[in-house]
Amino acid sequence: MHNTTEYQQSTGMAPSAARGTFTTFGARHVRGVAVSRWVGAVCFVIAAVVLLVFGQWWGATFFLPAALNGSLAYLVPRWNLRQDAPNNARLSA
Repeated sequence: MHNTTEYQQSTGMAPSAARGTFTTFGARHVRGVAVSRWVGAVCFVIAAVVLLVFGQWWGATFFLPAALNGSLAYLVPRWNLRQDAPNNARLSA
């Protein structure tokens, strides 16, 4: 039986969640997409806080997309660095 985590560790591939979040634009402009995800996460948090202050409890659901955007903004550039590590090591040797 094929173990997917073993394959990812041995080849340095990004986790499967990362593959679904990329477009060709996002793959070329990783930092710009990460910054826009951080801005989106902050906007979701501000909107959630404003709604909660005015008594709209459904505004708490905005914390979920904020957490998703924040975690992807943090993790996706690191997955790319991990993917590029074998190439960078080969170039420096």
